[in-house]
Amino acid sequence: MESPQPDVMAAETAGIDLLESPGMREPLELAVATLGGSVQSWQLAKLQHRPGAGATGIYTVRLRGNDGGERTEYVCVTTAAVPECGLPLVRLDGGAVPLTAWLYPSDPVLVGLPAACDPAAVGRSVFGGGGAELRMVSYRPLRRAVLEAEQGGHKVFLKVLRPDRAVQLLRRHHLLTDAGLPAPVATAGPADGVVVLTEATGTPLARAIMNDGAAALAPETLLDLLKSLPPGVVELSRRPAWAERAADYAKAAAAVLPDEQDRIFALAGRVEELLASTDAGPVVPTHGDFYEANLMVDGGRITGLMDVDSLGPGHLVDDLACFLGHLAVLPAVHAGYVHVPAALERFAAVFDTVVDPAGLRGRAAGVALSLVAGAKTAGEGHDWQQDALQRLAIAEGLAAEA
Repeated sequence: MESPQPDVMAAETAGIDLLESPGMREPLELAVATLGGSVQSWQLAKLQHRPGAGATGIYTVRLRGNDGGERTEYVCVTTAAVPECGLPLVRLDGGAVPLTAWLYPSDPVLVGLPAACDPAAVGRSVFGGGGAELRMVSYRPLRRAVLEAEQGGHKVFLKVLRPDRAVQLLRRHHLLTDAGLPAPVATAGPADGVVVLTEATGTPLARAIMNDGAAALAPETLLDLLKSLPPGVVELSRRPAWAERAADYAKAAAAVLPDEQDRIFALAGRVEELLASTDAGPVVPTHGDFYEANLMVDGGRITGLMDVDSLGPGHLVDDLACFLGHLAVLPAVHAGYVHVPAALERFAAVFDTVVDPAGLRGRAAGVALSLVAGAKTAGEGHDWQQDALQRLAIAEGLAAEA
């Protein structure tokens, strides 16, 4: 794989640089002016970067209204193309990087987000009345949001997507629960694009891995779960496997580690070579995002299979590679994952018996590569550059093993 031209890389990073810079004061002032106020202070709360689709900053803004009162609002500003949607958007096209801003919880794509953030609306729709206690779990502007809702000790999760994708998600959950698999029960929420999911039982697999490498969980249990996905899954739409988008994730990684571009694009090229030269196996029902964060366990049993948005036709090797790629990267995420090397060896040894070992590691390298850029937004209190470099080295190690 050849490295992109310098001007392409400059375009990829220019938006990120602007969103992280003091130069955002003026765009935020223009955006807040439409609310009838002025900026008193602001800070970047979170940056989301989608390879090839732009970056979005979420800003905490303290503003003073025309009445003299002060309040805090969240303003989203994106470099992505945003269609007209009936919401009050602020277009800032004067600079080298066109920007679009809006006020949270409105979102140009996630039309159900305001209702999902309304305690009274959630209380009526989900709990049959009263208010609900809401907590935002994650928000990826223009893509999805997840909220926790609770009333009287009863807890559910609200997933907010594009309305058409919410319909597809309901179908995916129904396929799994009808087949007796431990996926959350899904129902329609308080507005278009909102899906209500029951809480899964058990312990997060990530915690079990940190505790003892998930010693009680046999690798064969994961294989059995994947093999029990219902045949109807292959009739769903297919999404590319993580390793198939190595070129896109290489661009994202190079944007946050520009000094490592040569290493990054060489790795992406190696992943592409391995995908082309190894046997992927037959098309089968797959989860599409199969890793520890999406699994709950009780000892050696799997009690929860979550985040099934990517459920569809694919290759078993990609689900297994997703699991191994994420597992391999955990020590870069937290120093407490001391049992990962032994766990990685244990799971890989069994996975090697059902898929091409070289293809498994090559695809796992692609998964690890997809996680490099995410180190920058993993949260405060850590050396994200060291984290990203460690993830890159882990991905290179997987490719070398192939």
